Amino acid sequence: MMQVRGTFRARGASKLKWLAVLPALLAAVPALAQRQDPGVHTIADSAAFAIPGAMPAETPAPAGERWSLARAVAAALESNVDAKAAHARTVQAGGSALSAWSGILPSLDGNLSYNRTKQSSTFIESGALIPFVDHREVRSAGLRAQTNVLDVSAWSEKRRQDLLRRTAQESEAEARNGVVYDVKQQYFTLVKAERLAEVSRESERLARDEESRAEALFEVGTVARGDVLKARARRATTQLDRIRSVNQVEIQRSKLKQVIGLKPGTPLSIESTLEENVVVPDSGQAVATALRSRPDLSRVVAAEQAARAGLFGARAKRLPAITGSASVDKARNKEHLEGEDEVSFHSTEWFGQARLTLPVFNGFALEGNMKSAKGSVLEAEAERRQRELDVAVEVQQAWLSLREAVERIDVAKEGMASAQEDYNFSKSRYDLGAGTFLDLLNAEVSLAQTKQSYVEAVADAHVAEAALERAVGARRY
Repeated sequence: MMQVRGTFRARGASKLKWLAVLPALLAAVPALAQRQDPGVHTIADSAAFAIPGAMPAETPAPAGERWSLARAVAAALESNVDAKAAHARTVQAGGSALSAWSGILPSLDGNLSYNRTKQSSTFIESGALIPFVDHREVRSAGLRAQTNVLDVSAWSEKRRQDLLRRTAQESEAEARNGVVYDVKQQYFTLVKAERLAEVSRESERLARDEESRAEALFEVGTVARGDVLKARARRATTQLDRIRSVNQVEIQRSKLKQVIGLKPGTPLSIESTLEENVVVPDSGQAVATALRSRPDLSRVVAAEQAARAGLFGARAKRLPAITGSASVDKARNKEHLEGEDEVSFHSTEWFGQARLTLPVFNGFALEGNMKSAKGSVLEAEAERRQRELDVAVEVQQAWLSLREAVERIDVAKEGMASAQEDYNFSKSRYDLGAGTFLDLLNAEVSLAQTKQSYVEAVADAHVAEAALERAVGARRY
């Protein structure tokens, strides 16, 4: 170590020696290009990380059209199994609500019938057998109408089914919002992985430059071998980081394909642009909007109303019910006896009925149904109150996460600017012989870490924004 420090002092004291080193450094520049790893995609300019704002995409992506976030969301909503299942339940609930009209609207039945008979027989007259043939033909048409003139429970059941249909619709909206959040979360996770891969490539490029520079200076005796070893260790570390980050990109890309519903072999490239314009709304307004617009909360409110309608219908079973029915039948009869003229006649039959029913005792079925309906109301009410509390807490947590991520962006920008300045300063000091190589490596590591922190902060802010959007539920897809 003493020898290395002595070398630094000698290098800082003797400026004439740099004139001898300069030709060797210039001669080493072509070697730097030849030593570059062909598998490393370098970034010529790192200003995108030093200047805050939008960061253009530099990561090599699979061939094909780039997928925007809106396109990924639309594709997921179309192919996601959970969204399809929720829509199927909405269709089923709509069918049940439609069939509930059967207890209110009149029912009409029509019938047509045709009967034809032929009867052959013989009888004895004056000792002789005489054949007898009888032909009969009957055509009839009828129409029957039946309705509940007064049935309170039927109206209550219709309201209950309408509310259950509403719960299915709100569940579908919540499921679709969940799918959108999953897509956004994975989309920005992939964006973050691609941006971190760019940071790792830039760090590896800088490490390789420092390694080549250290080797060139060591060959002319300007630096100690320890600097070369440190540079090689740093280059190996950045190379491993680059391999891991590139592999992580492909892992996150496959997960996004799974969320969208694409086959594993389908090419997928995204628009990996990160914007800082993430706005933090007012927390109180966000909670109020969620309590008013959240589909999941609207679902439990509708479920409670449906349970109360079911309780009212169970109690209405004790009330009298009036039903009425009317029918008409028209028939045409033809009869023809062999040897005689054909006989034809028409008949019309009208029938009407009104019926009043009053339940007296049916084995405690009414009492049991009312108790069961009362229990359903208590359960739905408790679920609604708990869900209101859960939604308020969920919105508050999502809001805090968004505020934290936005604040991290400002801190990360400041730290990145300071790290960039420190790296430039350490590099200048090392080139002039006033600083150590260890200081330069520490500045380089700090710069890479601050770039990673900035990328993570911006990506996390977009994910937190999507989480708050889902928690509020004001927007429906």
